[in-house]
Amino acid sequence: MVSQLERITPEIFGLVPADGLKFFALYQRYDSLGKAIAELGNSFTPCCLTHNDLKLNNILLANNWQQSTSPDIVRLIDWERSSWGDPAFDLGSLVGSYLLIWLGSLITSKAMSIEESLRMTTTPLEQIQPSIAALAIAYFTEFPEILQRQPDFLRRVVQFTGWNLISAIQATLQYQKSFGNSGICMLQVAKSLLCRPDSSIYTIFGMEASELSGASLSFV
Repeated sequence: MVSQLERITPEIFGLVPADGLKFFALYQRYDSLGKAIAELGNSFTPCCLTHNDLKLNNILLANNWQQSTSPDIVRLIDWERSSWGDPAFDLGSLVGSYLLIWLGSLITSKAMSIEESLRMTTTPLEQIQPSIAALAIAYFTEFPEILQRQPDFLRRVVQFTGWNLISAIQATLQYQKSFGNSGICMLQVAKSLLCRPDSSIYTIFGMEASELSGASLSFV
């Protein structure tokens, strides 16, 4: 499910717009990114039924969920890609769906650095972090065994989040034929998540790994 991108060949110049070639050039410039993706693919650990296309628009809530007697019930739709898979992939995909809200609100220009663009989003990451943290805590509360079976689970969730962002860039290239400053920012974020997952945990969740797992245990 996770694989490295193919190396650039002459045929690609007829398939990808000029902006798209920037993505492939940047991707191949980062050796550490290719290695991280290869290692992530090798660590893929199928152990349960997974959705494999888990994103916010595949999750349904009742219209009156706040007044419902069972407000915690959600429904997942579009199970066409489901299989026996790695739960870290599903959770990483869902976290990636949250991050796309943040990254989709970027303000970019050639005069702005990536750091400035990330600071000036109209939907700050700080607004989204509580929801992402609550998601992880709820997951660990319902499935506490996963951290015993896979001690590096959260680390791989962060890496799969990065892979999800790269997949989003590829989808934009395929359907919109563009890769601009927003895409470059997204690639840099994906690179950080894939290559430095441990230091990225607090950035994404607003909490350390021990706090996330500890908070889930307090609900058991």
